[in-house]
Amino acid sequence: MNLDERARKVVVEKKLASLCKQAEELSILCDVKVGVVAFSPGETKAFAWPCLTQANATMNEYLACDETQKQNKLFTQVTYLQRKIDAREEYIRKIEQIAEEKEMENLFNQLAMGKSIHELDARETKGLLKLFDAHKTKLNERKTKLNEHDVDGNDLNQIDANESNVGEENGGNP
Repeated sequence: MNLDERARKVVVEKKLASLCKQAEELSILCDVKVGVVAFSPGETKAFAWPCLTQANATMNEYLACDETQKQNKLFTQVTYLQRKIDAREEYIRKIEQIAEEKEMENLFNQLAMGKSIHELDARETKGLLKLFDAHKTKLNERKTKLNEHDVDGNDLNQIDANESNVGEENGGNP
């Protein structure tokens, strides 16, 4: 054995010792089964952690699982990152929708204060139409609710008074 081979063998032994330490930590911290098998070409003996029997048993147990179990337990980093990206994009869409609604409310208030409707561009006009439609839907729902109360024989003035006093029974706190 020459000097280069001995140096390489020492480095491999140190790296394998470090790998086994990390595998043991992973096994304990994450409560997973871990087995390490390493061999060098030309060597007759394989390195195994914790032992060759247990490493083989772990591998055989994994291979015995059917494909659906493997797919449920395992997914690639790409899949994980894609799920994160999808969730972030959905969050961004919701934030953009809220920002657009707030912008249209502000624009509506500006129109009420005297801004000319002729100053609006196409996007603002569409946004305001969407806002008006949402408000119209809310008003129709309230109208239906009020009509139901009227049919039940309740006094509409009493309903309005009740709605304006919401939260007052707790000292103004909801």
